[in-house]
Amino acid sequence: MNTKSHILMAVVSVTGIICGSASADFLFQDNFESPNGLSAWTGKTNDVHHGVIVDDPLDPTNSVLTFTQRNAYGDIFTKQAFDLVSGETYTVSFDYLGFGGRNPGSSGGYAGLSNDFPGDHIWYYGTVDKSHAAPVLVDDGRWHHYAYEFIAPAPTVGNSIHLMFEDFLGDPGDAYFDNITFHAPVPGALLLGSMGLSLAGWRLRKKKA
Repeated sequence: MNTKSHILMAVVSVTGIICGSASADFLFQDNFESPNGLSAWTGKTNDVHHGVIVDDPLDPTNSVLTFTQRNAYGDIFTKQAFDLVSGETYTVSFDYLGFGGRNPGSSGGYAGLSNDFPGDHIWYYGTVDKSHAAPVLVDDGRWHHYAYEFIAPAPTVGNSIHLMFEDFLGDPGDAYFDNITFHAPVPGALLLGSMGLSLAGWRLRKKKA
């Protein structure tokens, strides 16, 4: 069992002990270790994309997502459209590794939501603030964990969404994503679920720092 599997099992165990029967409703998960590769993903015209699975630059036993070309308006989208319940709280989380060289923010990783391929969309995280993304993705050559929470309908997008990612700036292949999840906490479990996600991010950063 690789490092990633040990971490995920530990988080599940701790969350189960704390929450009892309460848990998060995971609608989508991908840690890029599946033999099915990127079968759950498609491109921005619902066909070709530039996403590839490669070895983690910091841990060759781990598999991660990167891109062979830069793109705009999204590059890789979940094939599945997720129908949201108005008023429900949803969370997208992922790990990001960027190599920005001498210019902070130049690795170009972006994460967002879209109602089509690409359709109406919102960039909630980016390495710079182009396209109204919050410039918070750190490209310092280390893994960082991020989580974006919103209440349905999703801003700009509405009540039917796809997750989308891209490499927008810099050199192709200098932005990496891993451990992508999309979930809706069940009533009463939001705080404890967030504790579990925080633990997951801390354990991954500790292992990969």
